[in-house]
Amino acid sequence: MLNRFKGILYDLVLWLAMIGIRKANTGKALIVRVDEIGDFILWQNFIPEIIESERLKEHELHFCGNRSWKSLFDIEYADRFQQTIWLDKIAFKKSLIYRFKFLRNIYKEGYAIVINPTYSRAKRADDAIVMAAKAKHTIGMNRNNENYALYEMSFDKNLYTDLFIHKEKSLFEFYRNKLFTEFILQKKSTVVNITFHTSDIHSEINQSLPEKFFVVFPGSRNKNRIWPASHFIEVSNYLFEQFGWTVIVCGGASDAEYAQSFIENYQHPLIDLNSKTSLPELLLVLQKAKCLLSVDTGSVHLAAAVGCTVFGIYNGSQYGRFAPYPKEIKNNFFAVYPNEVENDIQKNELDKYELICNIPYNTVSAEKLMNIIKSIY
Repeated sequence: MLNRFKGILYDLVLWLAMIGIRKANTGKALIVRVDEIGDFILWQNFIPEIIESERLKEHELHFCGNRSWKSLFDIEYADRFQQTIWLDKIAFKKSLIYRFKFLRNIYKEGYAIVINPTYSRAKRADDAIVMAAKAKHTIGMNRNNENYALYEMSFDKNLYTDLFIHKEKSLFEFYRNKLFTEFILQKKSTVVNITFHTSDIHSEINQSLPEKFFVVFPGSRNKNRIWPASHFIEVSNYLFEQFGWTVIVCGGASDAEYAQSFIENYQHPLIDLNSKTSLPELLLVLQKAKCLLSVDTGSVHLAAAVGCTVFGIYNGSQYGRFAPYPKEIKNNFFAVYPNEVENDIQKNELDKYELICNIPYNTVSAEKLMNIIKSIY
């Protein structure tokens, strides 16, 4: 009931934001992409093709993104848009004043075209922004139901004038992004990988890194996506004792609790970089690392984008969409699942893993991950 009441307040704010005078059709086009880091990594190489498409020809290009990955966007794309707008998703959720001002500014721009390339669209986030823009042409993707409550289902009924529909639910996200890009281009995309080029990242962090190391990313903003620190430690002990690799602990401020638990109980040499690197610097660290150990956070996609070997712990949620990685995209990405998930996959029972499932991550044992590592090294 509380969540529904909040939705009513959001609707009221949106309605108020769209009242009054705004700029006439100015020939501006807006691309909206406000989901998470991993989503951005799996999509970002398609940006040049989209903005150079016939649909956007002669338009002034604006971009609305998630502030959490602005530093990554700026490396490659800051100079490709006439204006960038950065959303603080926490403030957008919690502050009605911030929400109103943000949506009001979008409304007042008078966009002619809005493109939303997100599959898991959300009524209260990207779709609200698209609605506020009130563009004549809106291009989007037929969504899944991950971020829509039952009572919200009619919100986007007529929101998009041009909707891309692809019925394969477990399609790897990179390929879904490619199909959507081709829908915009009306021709084949030439993008073939998710590689993120780091040549324009300038930092002295490489000078402080040991010769041989691996990265542990022990945290997650989602408390349901935690693998026990004791499991990370057991696998890290093996990598140190077998290969002599130093562990570097990485993460953000929200990962501090889990990083500290690892650091306090790990008995071998380590380097603590938790909350001490920017996202571009984290890419440099991952690029030099022997491998990454992590649950399915954005870190696994960052690592994959710079060629780092990934050992990721998964519970089956959204199987096939974000993992396993197809070998032709990355052949050194190893997704480790609970035995019950593997059994279901072998029986082709994929429907139960289309969205988020509640299988505990700790049902993947440290021994199982170590056996996979042994088979690789």
